[in-house]
Amino acid sequence: MSVTPVARAAEIVGHEHLLVSPRDGYAADGVQPGAVALPGTPDETGALLAAAGQAGAGVVPWGAGAHQHLGGVPSRADLVIATGRLRGITDYTPADYVVAVRAGTPFCDLQAELAKHGQWLPVDPPGAADATVGGIVAANRNGPRRLLWGAIRDMVIGIRAALPSGELIKAGGKVVKNVAGYDLAKLFIGSLGAVGILTEVTFKISPLPEAGLTVMVTLPDLGAAHDLTAAVMRSYLLPSAMEAANAAALRRLAAAAGAPEPPAHAWGVLLLAEGLEESRARHVNEMRSLVGARGAMEVLEGEPHRALWAAVAEFPSPATHPGAVVCRAGGPIARWPDFARAAASVPGGDAAPVLAHAGVGIVYATAPAPAAGALVEALARAARGAGGYAVVEAAPVALKASLPIWGAEPGGLELMRRLRAAYDPRGIMVPGRLGWGLS
Repeated sequence: MSVTPVARAAEIVGHEHLLVSPRDGYAADGVQPGAVALPGTPDETGALLAAAGQAGAGVVPWGAGAHQHLGGVPSRADLVIATGRLRGITDYTPADYVVAVRAGTPFCDLQAELAKHGQWLPVDPPGAADATVGGIVAANRNGPRRLLWGAIRDMVIGIRAALPSGELIKAGGKVVKNVAGYDLAKLFIGSLGAVGILTEVTFKISPLPEAGLTVMVTLPDLGAAHDLTAAVMRSYLLPSAMEAANAAALRRLAAAAGAPEPPAHAWGVLLLAEGLEESRARHVNEMRSLVGARGAMEVLEGEPHRALWAAVAEFPSPATHPGAVVCRAGGPIARWPDFARAAASVPGGDAAPVLAHAGVGIVYATAPAPAAGALVEALARAARGAGGYAVVEAAPVALKASLPIWGAEPGGLELMRRLRAAYDPRGIMVPGRLGWGLS
């Protein structure tokens, strides 16, 4: 008599680490899993995937659930494999500025341990308070500090993972320049678990900045905001982040920081300066010169400064815009205003928050559910004109089927299909999550 997938999972992880009737805590976009398994080792993770493959069971990898709103609604979730027991730092010598950590480790726990040694992983993604290290990598989550420090893909130098076949692999290692041939680690970044489940990640890390401050500038319109951000990019300044916010977004961010409410139709430019006191002072002085008489400038420090950037980081999160649609568009840095204008062209667009990572060319635009289709279409047109992309970052589950979640087909789609077929020939990983017929 054949063994059922649930029975086999119980054999692998033990009955105490298998939830056969899971509650809503493990529902992905409302799709309830048949069972939830919590492996305690990479070997158990591989064995679970091998068993799922043999049974043709659909698998949804799960860190803390902080980013399960990304992508399409799963077509099925026969087995959730949760990494909550794969925790802890496995290798860390502060002098090397490299750390290896198990994928289920809470991101906050990693940062707290690194901070004891005056170090950090310089990424500030949405959902950071709850997310796991593996979840942030698999979802490719980045925040406003990407301008200076780079994206999460720039910090990953090695991974360990379990493939859908059950095979355990290692790519990269402890040194920064360790890649010869294909960089397989990059295949897992942003994959949402489609090519396997991360069990360990090795990062290069950085010294923790001494302190930070915010330069908040209010300007009359989008054109003035673009002119200022372009001037900053041409200057010798090296801010950690630079945001441009329309009036609706600026009001939210100012309220989060406890700052005075900005003028009704103002655009805002927010500059984050971190590091030595001399450097912070130079940013303030140079910004005063760049702003001149074209806008009003305020400097935030301490708790208002920290609260503001926490709100900026969480701007794309669905909890920030309940019931609304959040889109992400990107392209050449100088073209970010094109996406902002596209969002404003949608009925009611002037009242919907728009926030741009103006130094990297990424724009987050929101709309209430009835205007979702119009926003997606407007951003798609702007993306075609700018040579960029537009995707749906978050949306109510009932709307997802009617929206092009992943946007237009990218180049290299056939290669993606071949990779998908090679790594997951049975199609068990994240069924329904990926676009363009990939799952």
